Amino acid sequence: MSFIMLFLLILSPVAQDQALPVLPLSVDQAVELAFRQNPALLALAGDIEAARGQTRIDSALPEAEIGLEVAGLNIPGAGTVEQETSLGLVQAIPFPGKLKLRARAGRAAEEEAVLKLERARLRLASEVRKAYYRSLLQQKTVEILLKNLELLEEIQKNAISRYALSAVPYSDIIRVRLETARTRNDLLEARKELTLSRQELSRLLGLKVNQELLLTSGFEPAPDDWTLEEALARKKELSPTLRLARLRRDRAELLVRLADRNRLPDFSLGLFSPSKKPGATGFSLGLSYPLFSRKRLAGEKMVAEAERQKAGFEIRAAESFFESRTRQAAAEIAQSREQIKIFEESLLQDSGAELEKALQDYSLGKLDSLSLLDLYRSLSLVRLEYYRAIYLCQAALAEFEAAGEDYE
Repeated sequence: MSFIMLFLLILSPVAQDQALPVLPLSVDQAVELAFRQNPALLALAGDIEAARGQTRIDSALPEAEIGLEVAGLNIPGAGTVEQETSLGLVQAIPFPGKLKLRARAGRAAEEEAVLKLERARLRLASEVRKAYYRSLLQQKTVEILLKNLELLEEIQKNAISRYALSAVPYSDIIRVRLETARTRNDLLEARKELTLSRQELSRLLGLKVNQELLLTSGFEPAPDDWTLEEALARKKELSPTLRLARLRRDRAELLVRLADRNRLPDFSLGLFSPSKKPGATGFSLGLSYPLFSRKRLAGEKMVAEAERQKAGFEIRAAESFFESRTRQAAAEIAQSREQIKIFEESLLQDSGAELEKALQDYSLGKLDSLSLLDLYRSLSLVRLEYYRAIYLCQAALAEFEAAGEDYE
């Protein structure tokens, strides 16, 4: 009995995982869910907080120093002197403008972390949408193949009936059975691809692999009112990659100014209280000048200048890469929309009625089995390719939104 209980306890977590409720998701809901649960985005959100903390560190005043000074030590062999102690507080004060420049450079680093997160969100949204529509394509493929099997069963019944009447040879039945076997193999492959695409979608959403999903968005072509130039202008204005490149140039400019400002002296202000004269508080004013730090200051300036020059080149490279990838994605959208238009205006018209008529002609002996199966394959391929063209169009639209954002 104890062995049975142990076995049930081991299997109970598995049973609980398999009992997960079906999760209905539209494509927009899938994207929002990925934004909330994807671990890569959560890590980038942590980088923003780290950048904010670093800004506070870099723009803070240096640490104050508390010191105890003892004067008049009695050294053996020397004359006796009166000993006095002094307690003081010294605060270093950077040259005016240094902390402000460091704070501005830090805020630029914070904005850079925000833009990196925004860029990652765009890329993740694109991947989620492509995985979502890929799952819809495989789902539609499975549905079409199941209908094809029903149609092949009807064709086989007609072939058997006509064979019983000696109207057709037995090879007609063999042909239909071979076509049925091929369709079943295609169905197995389509179901495998559907499982893989669902697993990929679940991974992007941060869900368990065995979470069953109900995809509620329609599998329709892109809207006709989509305009390339308007979308391109809006995308170029809002692109995190291009804004990031310009931000890095601005931050490099701040670092150059900070390197120049570092050549200026810093100050220190101190307050002291002597032990022999209570209440007679004094102060000190110091100046720290980088007299022997010329090599370090020259190195800082060289690094800042190099970063500014590099940022200028990166802006041009990012803009060129962005334009090329965006135009490429737009061309794929246009091509897929043309393919959909061809299917809808010619290839799909009256396809169902044509196949129904062919079945009637075959049952009446007006059409041979080879012609019927050729027509069946052609019409089946047309339907599959039509939905594949829709997927390519939706995938190209998703890719367009993130095109150029993978520049590093």
